[in-house]
Amino acid sequence: METCRSCHGEIYKTYQNVGMAKTFKRIDAVPLIEDWTKNNRFFHKPSNQYFEMTRQDGRFFQRRYQQDPSGRRRNEFEQEIHYIFGSGNKERDYVHVSEAGEMIQFPVAWYSGENKWGMAPGYDRADHDGFTRSINYRCFSCHNAYPKTPVGADRHESKLSIYPRDLPQGIDCERCHGPGKTHAQSGGLIVNPAKLSRKLQMDVCMQCHLETTGFALPNSVLKDGRAVFSYRPGEPLEDYAVYFDFPKGAGHDNDFNIVHQAYRLRKSECFAKSEMTCTTCHDPHRRPESPLSFNSKCESCHVSGSSSNVCVLPLSRRRSNGNNCAACHMPQRRTYDAVHDIMTDHFIQRRPAGNLLAPRQDPNFKPYRGDLAFYLPEPNRDLYLGLGLVRGADVARGVGLLERALGLSADGSMQLGLSYQTLGKRDLAIQSYRQALAKDPDYAEASYNLGLVLLQSGRVEEATAALEQAILKQPAMADAYVALASSKAQIGDWELVRKYNLEALRIRPTHVLAMYNLSILERQSGRVDRANAYIEQILKVDPTALSRLGK
Repeated sequence: METCRSCHGEIYKTYQNVGMAKTFKRIDAVPLIEDWTKNNRFFHKPSNQYFEMTRQDGRFFQRRYQQDPSGRRRNEFEQEIHYIFGSGNKERDYVHVSEAGEMIQFPVAWYSGENKWGMAPGYDRADHDGFTRSINYRCFSCHNAYPKTPVGADRHESKLSIYPRDLPQGIDCERCHGPGKTHAQSGGLIVNPAKLSRKLQMDVCMQCHLETTGFALPNSVLKDGRAVFSYRPGEPLEDYAVYFDFPKGAGHDNDFNIVHQAYRLRKSECFAKSEMTCTTCHDPHRRPESPLSFNSKCESCHVSGSSSNVCVLPLSRRRSNGNNCAACHMPQRRTYDAVHDIMTDHFIQRRPAGNLLAPRQDPNFKPYRGDLAFYLPEPNRDLYLGLGLVRGADVARGVGLLERALGLSADGSMQLGLSYQTLGKRDLAIQSYRQALAKDPDYAEASYNLGLVLLQSGRVEEATAALEQAILKQPAMADAYVALASSKAQIGDWELVRKYNLEALRIRPTHVLAMYNLSILERQSGRVDRANAYIEQILKVDPTALSRLGK
């Protein structure tokens, strides 16, 4: 953006106040809107955990602890906050980047509308992820400019997401205008979304503002051969990803989620019966001057004095809303998937019904089981329906579709292997992972999953070779080191068991399974104090981990 600034200084200046420019920043580079000193504690009853957010010498931390019956703290764990997700207009979420480059989300967020701390979306449950939720490239891609990752690092959705030290901060010019190097150096062409067709203009916005559902249907999957950071403005969105929706009548026709802007707008008669796009109402380069500035957009179609278009509400009612068209027809509404946030509903309706601001409980979504519908046109329906269904909606049916698909990609073979594992078909899973590796020999995650299923099948020597290959291809894969340690335990090589679990902890210091394995090893060696120290650390990182491990 600094390069663009040299010629487009005024646009650069006004854009800094737009939410998109502030979606990802170093925490020490943003204005403080949170309370870090007084109302900086939060008790989460479902998990019986306390959280404390602090600032110390210009650094920021989030701490989690529990209390014993006498009120003394126990299981206390703290990590430093490095970056914020979100502009802060509605909320801010917080992340930590490990030495290995893994990005971890924190459990507590700041909600600007309520001016208080609360559990981040998806965390308001007893068994929340705590400080262990890793942020993948797909999630990151809609909150920031594309990072400079090594070639091929983002080529599969299921690849481990490792981030470089030098990260961009905020959505940049290229996300809407495409690569700008040639334009900056020699005045070559660059994408001007205003000159695209209506459909392609919408696609530029929908690359990030189209979430068909907050449920794990999934919302979308990448098209065959597409990398995560490969979408370019001016191309059809359906060439980049396949988007799914609930079938009509599945009970979700009126869902309202936090990234539902385009999805809801496209339901509107105003959208269907006009040529409007997102930029009809929104200037992406500047914040609106006031809510009333949108009235002129409405009045450009709904001409005062026309019997079919004039507002029929009494004058007193219009005045009570500040003569704000959107206040009535695009009301503020509490979202289903981020229940502390209130957003504008872009479904333009004559008379929205119900108490749209009533408090809601965190959805704690149950797995969806059933059919999927395509949201955008898709010619290769069987392949992509299969890739959608195997993610949980109907694994057996999805497997059947993928088995019949021709020319399945490396990622498709990977998904088929995972599905076979879910169905307990280990031999077929092994075959699918080998097919994925035949198509992409550098696919570390396929080597890792192959190693796991071979280990489960008692084929220790083959499993060891596959896991060693996974680590060779992706040295930052902590889970592969833990699995390799398990393979060495099968042959009694305890020194290597120790070495690989320690290496997993070096990469990911919160890896509870590595800590648990080391506690067993220390106890077997008679070093009870060291064993207990690992157990205490597990309880600090995740107080529910031992119960999940069945211990």
